Amino acid sequence: MKSGRSSRGFTLLETLVAVVLIGIVALAAVPLLSSQNPTKLDVAAAEVGNALRFAIGEVERIGGGCVWVDGSIVPGHLRVYSSATCASNSSGWVVVSDPLTKRALDVDTSGPAFSGQVSMAVKFFQGGTAYTKLMINPAMLLQVYNDSFLPVGPLQAGSGVVLTLGPQTAAVALNEITGLVILP
Repeated sequence: MKSGRSSRGFTLLETLVAVVLIGIVALAAVPLLSSQNPTKLDVAAAEVGNALRFAIGEVERIGGGCVWVDGSIVPGHLRVYSSATCASNSSGWVVVSDPLTKRALDVDTSGPAFSGQVSMAVKFFQGGTAYTKLMINPAMLLQVYNDSFLPVGPLQAGSGVVLTLGPQTAAVALNEITGLVILP
């Protein structure tokens, strides 16, 4: 005859310890995995692309004025302005309203929509140097400006906006001749 208890199975205490350990590991792993969510990067690229497309369309809509794309005012932001005149020092520049939200057209990758995890680098190239300001005039000429609002020349190949989320990057390119916006 056998005497004593059977040694098969787990005790309630052993099961609870295992469940708690799995919970702690899951609690630590979920934020790490979700912070690298490539969907955030895709959504940010789509928003930047839409803002650039809208800026080009706005030049045609206002007829005779210019549109200013500026990525230097606040880090992580891309803002669009328009003016009936094309003087870079004009006080007539106003922020363009987003047609859907009726608020200022301001792509903010540093805000809560992207959990502050997507960084943005605006790179409008001229002479091998990256600048953050671009003016689009009625003839669809894309002119790069420096931080002093002085023109430095026409937009060159390789220009656009680079978005970064952890080790992943996405570049929204802007064709220097046609103004075509190319998403990754």
